[in-house]
Amino acid sequence: MRMRQIPMAEWRRALDDLSRTYDGVLVSLEVIGGDVGAEDEVRNQPLRGITSDRTGVNVQIEKAGGLHLDHLIARPRKLRIVETDEGAVIAIEIEANGGLHSLVRFQ
Repeated sequence: MRMRQIPMAEWRRALDDLSRTYDGVLVSLEVIGGDVGAEDEVRNQPLRGITSDRTGVNVQIEKAGGLHLDHLIARPRKLRIVETDEGAVIAIEIEANGGLHSLVRFQ
């Protein structure tokens, strides 16, 4: 297993590539830190995309009944991708100012 930190200038391209490759793959989203502690937002639901722009990083997940969750990480400062030794993505960690971490785990 290895962890890669992605330079901010490459976030959009890296997340666009991941979104295309892993569209529909089951993911879980956990928010860690701050007053939250550790909290599961979503478990084992299809990923619909991860994007990056001036407002932050947005994780889009389809929920039961055709509903969608848009999880915005405002003012992100670090993006890390955790991979197997073979290069398959295990998780994406987005760290925001203030120490809050959003962890997208791939099933």
